[in-house]
Amino acid sequence: MKMKILIMALVIGFWIGFNHVMAAPITIEITGNVTSALPSTIHAGVDFTGIYTYDSSTPDSVSLAFMGKYCHNSPYGVSISMGGYEFKTTASHTNLFTISIYNDISDGGIHDLYQISSFDNISIPSVGFTIASINWGLRDNTHSALSSDALPITAPVLTNWDYNLLWIYGLYNPDHSEVSVYGTVTQTVLIPEPLRSMSLPFSLSMPNNSSSSLLLLFSPCSL
Repeated sequence: MKMKILIMALVIGFWIGFNHVMAAPITIEITGNVTSALPSTIHAGVDFTGIYTYDSSTPDSVSLAFMGKYCHNSPYGVSISMGGYEFKTTASHTNLFTISIYNDISDGGIHDLYQISSFDNISIPSVGFTIASINWGLRDNTHSALSSDALPITAPVLTNWDYNLLWIYGLYNPDHSEVSVYGTVTQTVLIPEPLRSMSLPFSLSMPNNSSSSLLLLFSPCSL
């Protein structure tokens, strides 16, 4: 009996440790609505869907107590589909997908910020779009949404945030006019790792881990 318990404990320990290693990539699915857009081929009210993926073990690249900046290489990035277009990070990049976490930042009043940014993106040659940046930011003026500048491992709870802005920026190559799409994310879902749905030989319960007032601070890791 003792041997059986020992084997079960070892299996549980191995499974939890392996799951912890495999759970480093975090993928979050978002859905929302466009609020305004140039070009006119994307209309206000159009729905969008997307995902972004990051590595939960990425180190903080800055030493500021109120700010965490997590710089990612490929294959991490974001992909947003809307109005028949797909806006996404290039397949090969270095430190050009970032997640920035600001806890109790005092610029413009004490607040929290959660931001993702992609600065190396696939162009859309069929319509002449060059996409400079894909960004999504949340701001909480009560500075209670975050308790630290650590990189979260769960999807943001939208009701904890006062402002919510998706912003895609680029150029329309034929005349160098602006491509600028604004939207609001209405739902976030943490996509579970495949290992979490695996069947075990015994019962084991595991816990599941737009506004101009947003004051955008989107910047690449090189700045």
